Parts: sequence; structure tokens; C-alpha cells
Amino acid sequence: MARVLVTGATGFIGTRLCEVMTITGHWSPRLFVHSTASASRIARFPIDFVMGDLCDKNSVDRAIADCDAVVHLARGDNRVATTGLENVLRAASKQRCKRFVHLSSVAVYGNRPPPESFSEEAPPQPGDMAYGVQKLKEEQRVKRFGAAHGLPFVILRPPNVYGPFAHFTTNLIGKIRAAQMAIIDGGQNPCNLVYIDNLIEAILLSLWKPAAAGEVFFVTDSETVSWERCLNDHAALVGKPMPQASRTDLVSVPQERLVRDSVRLLRSVLFSEELRQAARKLPIVKSLESAIYTKMQRLSPETQQRLRVALAGPVNFHGTEPMARNALRDDDPLIAAQQRTVAHSSEKAKRLLGYSAPVSYTEGMALTKTWLDEAGILRSRFPQGRRASDTAGSHGP
Repeated sequence: MARVLVTGATGFIGTRLCEVMTITGHWSPRLFVHSTASASRIARFPIDFVMGDLCDKNSVDRAIADCDAVVHLARGDNRVATTGLENVLRAASKQRCKRFVHLSSVAVYGNRPPPESFSEEAPPQPGDMAYGVQKLKEEQRVKRFGAAHGLPFVILRPPNVYGPFAHFTTNLIGKIRAAQMAIIDGGQNPCNLVYIDNLIEAILLSLWKPAAAGEVFFVTDSETVSWERCLNDHAALVGKPMPQASRTDLVSVPQERLVRDSVRLLRSVLFSEELRQAARKLPIVKSLESAIYTKMQRLSPETQQRLRVALAGPVNFHGTEPMARNALRDDDPLIAAQQRTVAHSSEKAKRLLGYSAPVSYTEGMALTKTWLDEAGILRSRFPQGRRASDTAGSHGP
């Protein structure tokens, strides 16, 4: 039973990985976490937690002591992607770890991957996709360090990871409900997908398969699914038809301007629920809000509503509003991804790792629906971030 240090262990992928490791008993995961605040799912197991900071060498050295391997899943700012990664690589080499598995992404090919990128042999070209640029720099750092210090590394490139707890899944459901998603140009381009447990299989195989060392692998589901099918299947879960649109319908978002966009967004920040909740802790704000609320109640209901809309904007209930003309933005990652024409192949992983992608797309969607039902997400009536109390106007303007 190998001891494996898992960074980013309380994230979506890390939590599932540690669950599977613990349940199977073939690995002993050690969770390296910045905080245990988001560790509720995994804390039910008798599992080894180490608190620390990836950017602190001493923290990393303590965490990796006695470990046989590392699975690096941590995401963060540029400092985590550089200093943090360097610290983990250095500590793994010092500890003489037998394997360093680094999670990258197909984003290293950007939103317009070349036709030859169906295979890992194609040179990455992230273009102006910031996330892809960062992941490519991380890959290069891992390769350089592995070659210089003899650290056996494996780099995995998954596409969209779906399933229970997946941000891709919940984000897509939220956008469909809020009428902010459409099938672009017929949706016939491939939606590169991998079910969470298929990705976990690839990670576990990468930890011990001798042929994995020094290699880069795409990790995808066996079946190529179109965006049309994927979007229609998700729309069916919430009982909404999926609208069609073309690239000419997309709203082009201008380049961000520091002063102009800051002024434009200032109103929404000032009147956000988060800021109001924090400000209410101040006695003077509490008193002022109470006075404003009293004055508001003396106005007619129509005037009160006009004031609320002027200050906070209209509230749209999911499924009750048609798609707005400006709802489809060309900078939305799920819109941009529909223009990717390449289906990345996991044949290399199947050949060298024995990767089997055991969960089919049909089974994966059925499992996802079960979780969405159990979690109450399919029953939610309000947009993400808005509660029923936010619409009632019972706490001031």
C-alpha cells in the first residue's frame, strides 16, 4: 500500500480520488490542504490530513515525508502555479518519489486546436487562452525538472470533467436554466468529455504502470459525444428545450478597460448582498438601513418596486424568461468550446496504461442525474447566488 501525497485534495477531483483510494485500500492518501473548511466529503474517512501552504518549502517538505508518490491537482494563482509547483517537484525529488502525476488539460491547445491535436504528439498551441497558457507552462516546468533530476513524471490532459459535484455539470445546468446557453451552429462539433471516475482510473494507473513514466496522455471517454447531444441531455434534466443560435448571434465582448469597467460594475458591487451582509455588522449601518426601510414602507408598492429595480436590477426566475439578446457572449468558455472541431483521442492511454474508461456516457449521465436529484439541484427555483429572500424586499432596498 503506497502512501500518496495529494495536493488540491479537497477539490472536486481530489476528493473523489481520495475516496476511491481509501475505499479500495490499495493506496494510503495523504491530503495536503490549505484549510479543512472544504473537506467535509472526505473527512468522514479515517484519513491523513496535513495543513500547509504549497508556496512554503517547509510545509511541503513536512507533507511529503515518507510518501512514495505525488498526485498534483492543486490550482491557484500564478504563485501557486510557479513557486508552489517548484516546491512540490523539489520535495518529490528529494524524497525519491517513484511517480509524480501532474494534472494538465486539453486547454494547452486553446479554443482552436489544430486537426493533428487528436494525438498527444501535436505541439501545444494555447493561443490567447489564459488557462491553456498557464497549464502549458506548468507542463514545461514538470518536464524540465523531471529530465534534470530523474523524477519519473506523468502528465494527464483531461477535457471537460462531468459527473457528481462537477463544476462543468452544475455550471451548464445553471446556464441552461438562466437562458444563457444555446446550441451554436447545430452543435455537431465534439464535446470532449470524461466522466470523473474514468479520470480517476487513469490517475491510479499512472501511479504504478511502468510504461507511464515520462509520458503525456489525453484522458477522455471512449464515446465521442456532440455538443448538440450533451446540451440537449442536460436541458432534458431541467425540462427545458435547448435553443439554437449561430456565431453571428454571439455578443462580442470588448477588451476590458480598467477605469470604465470598474465604474460600470461599481453599482452592482455596492448593492450586492455580500457587501450588505458585511456592512450590517456595523451599528451605524444597521441604524441607517432601518431608517431607510421605514421610509420605504410609506411609499406605494409600485414605487418600492421601481426603486429596487433601479438599484439592483430585475430578478429573473429560472425558466420564466426568454433568452435575452445579449445572453450569448463569445467569451463564455462553454460557448467558445463549441467551436472546437477536434476530438482528442485516449488511444495512447489505453495502449500504455490499460485505461478502459469503464463508465459509458449513458451510464455517466444516469449517475449524474441521480446525484442532481439527491442534491436537490434539479428542484431549485432560483438562479445561483440568489435566494427567495433576495426577491422579497424584506430587508431594505
